[in-house]
Amino acid sequence: MKRLTPTPSPSVSNLSFRSNASRNSNYEENQFAASKEECHARAELTIDYWSECLKMMLKYTDPTDEFNKTIKRTVQADSHVKNTKQALEKTSNALDQLLERKQDMLATTKTFEEIQELLDLTQ
Repeated sequence: MKRLTPTPSPSVSNLSFRSNASRNSNYEENQFAASKEECHARAELTIDYWSECLKMMLKYTDPTDEFNKTIKRTVQADSHVKNTKQALEKTSNALDQLLERKQDMLATTKTFEEIQELLDLTQ
């Protein structure tokens, strides 16, 4: 029966093929663990940077000033909503008036056509 796993010649290596394969898998596992540790270290460093940034922002900003700005923007938004509502109401009223005038004009035109028919006038 033939061997399925090749054995290297003594001039190449003293290790068998299987031990070489297990060494490669250990190397890959070690690399994976190292990259995983590096990823965790980078994540921790990023979190540290962000926390420092937020601390600086909190240190140099006035909370009451931010609160006042927020209130001011809310009031401005309220006034914009009120102005928009008033403008929409005015536009709606103007449109209603235009529709009434259109109806009046159509009624007048119809009346003229009826008078023209009664008088048997042609254009």
